[in-house]
Amino acid sequence: MSIDTVRTQSDSKPALRSGVTIVTHFVVDVFSFVGVALLPLFAVLLDLPTEQKALLLALGSLCSGAIQPIVAWASDKFDTRALGTLGFVLAILSIGNLGMATNFTQFAILYCLGAVGIGAFHPPAAAIVGHLGGSKRSMMIAIFFLAGMSGGIIGNVFTPRYVEWMTPIVDGEPDPVAGVLALRWFIPIGLAFAVILALSIHKVGHRHSSANEHHVSWDKAERRQRWFAVWVLYVANMIRFSVNMALIYLLVEWTGQRILIDNNATEMTTELGVKASQLNGILQASMQVGMGAIGILLGFTLAARFEKLAFVGLPILGSIALFMIPRAGMIADGADVPIAIGATILTGVGFGAVIPVSISLAQRLLPHRTSLASGLMLGGAWMLAFVGPIIAELVHKGFASKPNTPGFVLDAIGMLPDGLSARLIAGMGLDAGFTSTAVALFLAGLVALLLPHKLIVEVAKH
Repeated sequence: MSIDTVRTQSDSKPALRSGVTIVTHFVVDVFSFVGVALLPLFAVLLDLPTEQKALLLALGSLCSGAIQPIVAWASDKFDTRALGTLGFVLAILSIGNLGMATNFTQFAILYCLGAVGIGAFHPPAAAIVGHLGGSKRSMMIAIFFLAGMSGGIIGNVFTPRYVEWMTPIVDGEPDPVAGVLALRWFIPIGLAFAVILALSIHKVGHRHSSANEHHVSWDKAERRQRWFAVWVLYVANMIRFSVNMALIYLLVEWTGQRILIDNNATEMTTELGVKASQLNGILQASMQVGMGAIGILLGFTLAARFEKLAFVGLPILGSIALFMIPRAGMIADGADVPIAIGATILTGVGFGAVIPVSISLAQRLLPHRTSLASGLMLGGAWMLAFVGPIIAELVHKGFASKPNTPGFVLDAIGMLPDGLSARLIAGMGLDAGFTSTAVALFLAGLVALLLPHKLIVEVAKH
């Protein structure tokens, strides 16, 4: 029996196999946002300073992104889906045990292992959904993307409340450590989905029968143009993901400040940390709503001739909303939280709605390397997004919060005009962090102007 025959038989239930992969993506992304949603609470429990929170977000991005091109290459090379499932299992075990951490190092190790596992799942999963989608590739990837966004929403909103529900009262005082230890009850649920995923997709290939023929038929100019378009998508996605990661950090800080102001407090307590986590979860979920809602709409309705316009226009519009998040009180006094939620949704549209379109387009540009295309658009770009929270934190807090900054860096800053150097050392504040991130999102839209429109339309049939 030929390999092609085996693949044909294994693909006999594409809707079921796609459905299992999409539902599993929902579960995966519930796990992926557990640490993010609970970061304000863990910051109190583990006494984490601001720079360590930013470092955790950066490490998570780096670890999740770095593993994806590796898994993508191996998945294409050996035509296997197993690495994605193994990554999911690693994530389940690591994230489910975050409550075991008693210091920053332990928490960072578990957090990073979870990020590696989450990252390993995505390229094979996105590739197989695109393959099984056939002519409806963009629509199926948009549904896949929406499932992940929905999982992120649930993870952000549900996790802090779950921990609150599972926190016992001991001698009249809540025991939040017991609450975070209850995350271990997530493990059996995740493992059950990992088994179902393995049974459903491990024998399914993802290469179209004509993919290699298309590849051989390209002349040198077409190969160059296709790869140029892929790298433009990659750079734009890298900026968008960096904005995503920076915004996660900024929202964590903004919600902390907001809770302190609302409670007339000067320092965070465990009780206030829970409240901050709940508000942070709502805002992080709002970001997911914007990414997912418009992402699915574009997947269903966006014609190829309008794809470039979406890549350019949505980030520019999102940058305006991002700029307004910390300035929401200027629009309506006393309504800054709901307005900030609305602006966060629009920001999510700006940097996230075109991500599934970029995956679909990259797969169409490289039909013989669909896992690699998916890995570049997801993890390859995500790997470098770690710079987002680091830069946002530097703009916010300045180099004064970095006692180990090399002397030559401080000397270089000292050579700048006095006003600028002083602000770089002392920090420019949280509003400036939002502003610089908005500028980055605006630049992502400008980068997309380089996409070759004619080629995008031509590959729409693949």
